[in-house]
Amino acid sequence: MKARGFTLIELMMVVAILAILAAVSFSIYRHYFHSAFEVDPIQVLLSAKLAEEEYYADHGQYACQIEDLPGFNDGHPDNKYWLNNDKDGRRRFYIEVDNSSCNETFYSLRVKNDTNDPDWVIEWTLNCTANANIGECKPVQTNGSSTFQRLF
Repeated sequence: MKARGFTLIELMMVVAILAILAAVSFSIYRHYFHSAFEVDPIQVLLSAKLAEEEYYADHGQYACQIEDLPGFNDGHPDNKYWLNNDKDGRRRFYIEVDNSSCNETFYSLRVKNDTNDPDWVIEWTLNCTANANIGECKPVQTNGSSTFQRLF
């Protein structure tokens, strides 16, 4: 009876296939892991915009503090609602109401990361007035890269 086994070529093919599968699955895992730490400033600004409109409907004026908006009160009256708690300031984002433009018929919202390095600052704003037409108030990136790839 002759002993049968795998040839070296067969073993090399199996190892090569496993290496390809591992490389593909690692890149997919890395993408999902990084996206878990990303903040979507557009969605945050649109949520805060709806909260501002709700506040305006209830009080007849816009909120001057982010804590006044429903869903954006973190218990600290510092006009900053932290969106995540990353140790790296480049990935730690907050939203705030711009107090300098606070009045009854206008508001300005800003999402920004918590860094002092100008190469890493990412900032989005949304400005709106009470008499704006539907679709006029849109988030605009005012500072930083258009993608978050530099952060990782």
